[in-house]
Amino acid sequence: MSALIDIQDISKIYETGSFTVHALKNVSLKIKEGEFVSLVGPSGSGKSTLLHVLGFLDRPDSGDYHFAGSSTAKLSEGRLAAIRSGMIGFIFQSFHLLKRTTAKDNVLLPMVYSGLGTNSQKALKCLDLVGLTDRAKHKSNELSGGQCQRVAIARALINDPLVILADEPTGNLDAVSRQEVMKTLRELNEKGMTVIIVTHDDEICAQTKRIIRMKDGEIIADENREERDSSKAVAPVAHDTRLPKARFGFTPSEIAEQFKVAFKSIWNHKMRSALTVLGIFIGVGSIISLMTISEGFMKNLLSGAGEESAKKIWVGPKRSYLKSSKKLTYADVAAIKSCPLAEKVVPIIHGNAKISAGKKHVDASVQSMEGWTPEDRKKNKYLLDNRKIIGRFFTKEEENAMAKVVVINQALSKKLFGDKNPVNTDIRVKNIKFNVIGLVEDAQAEQLFGGRPTLYMPLQTAAKRVFGRSKLSFIEVSAASPEYTIEARKQIIMALRKIHPSRDDEDYFDVKTFEVQVRQFKSLMQQISLMVYGIAGISLLVGGIGIMNIMLVSVTERTREIGLRKALGAKKSDILGQFLIEAVVLCLLGGLLGIGFGVGTAWIAYIFIKVQPALGIGTVSFAFGFSSIIGISFGFWPAMRAASLDPIEALRYE
Repeated sequence: MSALIDIQDISKIYETGSFTVHALKNVSLKIKEGEFVSLVGPSGSGKSTLLHVLGFLDRPDSGDYHFAGSSTAKLSEGRLAAIRSGMIGFIFQSFHLLKRTTAKDNVLLPMVYSGLGTNSQKALKCLDLVGLTDRAKHKSNELSGGQCQRVAIARALINDPLVILADEPTGNLDAVSRQEVMKTLRELNEKGMTVIIVTHDDEICAQTKRIIRMKDGEIIADENREERDSSKAVAPVAHDTRLPKARFGFTPSEIAEQFKVAFKSIWNHKMRSALTVLGIFIGVGSIISLMTISEGFMKNLLSGAGEESAKKIWVGPKRSYLKSSKKLTYADVAAIKSCPLAEKVVPIIHGNAKISAGKKHVDASVQSMEGWTPEDRKKNKYLLDNRKIIGRFFTKEEENAMAKVVVINQALSKKLFGDKNPVNTDIRVKNIKFNVIGLVEDAQAEQLFGGRPTLYMPLQTAAKRVFGRSKLSFIEVSAASPEYTIEARKQIIMALRKIHPSRDDEDYFDVKTFEVQVRQFKSLMQQISLMVYGIAGISLLVGGIGIMNIMLVSVTERTREIGLRKALGAKKSDILGQFLIEAVVLCLLGGLLGIGFGVGTAWIAYIFIKVQPALGIGTVSFAFGFSSIIGISFGFWPAMRAASLDPIEALRYE
């Protein structure tokens, strides 16, 4: 029969600081299937190193290793992981059970990485073999040393391995537990299982069928007692000895395990996790609050813009001409009125002035326009986008008479009069006494910033009494209907060019439709958003650094767990995915909380600015997508560092 394990001239050297340790020196050994072998020797003899090489936890520096008839020298990490998962059952001296995890789940762990899915019934059957069925739901910290070691044996059996490798399986146990473990191993061997034990206890090795003694990295004796008593030899169990291929991707059981481990780690470190997601929480919350407020404002603005707004056209000087002598005049108003599609033309003078009432003084915006005509009264229009008014609007007669009457908005009224009705009270504009004849609600654009104090007065009153100028600030035009707005704009431009010919092909005036105004507002909001996003981005960067830091700490804390998982068959991608998922889950939690915080902030802002926030699917997708990118970006290096750990070095980590 060919040897299951065949090693030729294996050597292994460790560099420890300035010291060189020759752990194995040209060791050659053959072990057949079905043998019960003990590797015996004093501490430092190389027996554990040899076992690690046999179990593919460590690679030799030189020599040949043939397992199940195949050379292993050039096998990839993926194939070695598949061999550890399906063909090797490792029993560790210190048990290496997952903390706060039930016996059954510990036993199932190698199946997670086998690619075949998990089988709870098989796990219970393996626990029954070691007499621990009644302890299946007990966590590892609730079991005795002997019971923990028997759980480790059951875990080693779950994937029906070719060989069991046990490293000092009785070293930390009392006499009774030692006998229980050895009895279990003997029974496994009697059923045809190949068992190799590392021990320094002569009493233990006396219970095996072959004793290999080592000293200073070399085999000094090989005693095969089974050959002397061949009548007791047991025929090996038939196994498929073909080496498995490397697996790619993740099975459902692997994905479930990765998410389970991620949530468990976060839950076990609640305070640390909470502090870690704080940066993501603040950054995402800032972005969401701004987006929901701005989207809500745009939604409210556009929903309130009916046919009247869609018909509006605004004519004003270009920004580059604001301080020049080129201003709009009444001649421009007459030219615009001559346009066939210009149904209503309203000249407006705009400025700022100090408004007083009693001892209160407020800086406010002053807008003057033509008075209310009988036709406007019939149509119930106030020339102010149909906003509700208490009292009345000034008339055309009052405008012609330069009457000292005004209409104020709610923001100005609140600053000057509080909750009192201001109608029929007196105020002073630039120390000129005016009578308040109407109170109009704030415009939607003003509500974004809590209402801008605004006062409306007759056009001639503003021109002659307050500002002392006849030049207009802008002209508001209404087209016959929304579909004529574009054509009306063209007519206005042509009419103004006739009376203001340009030598350099540049008009000094701007003619904008409502659609253009909306685009400009969106552009302004985008500029403001970019600034806020920049600040939020810094917070997210800090949060990402916090994620990276905590993941590095997590990798350090769980180094031995990583080594255990790799020893049980986990691929690099399994470990990489496990820690990446944990980082992404942390960021998604921060993103989810940030969405709640942002929406809550937007609703609180609603109390002051009266703009109902709007949370769209795009905003939520953005928050979760951005959180995921942060998690992957800042979690990748710690995850890669964890995945690159050598299994044996990780298991030895203190």
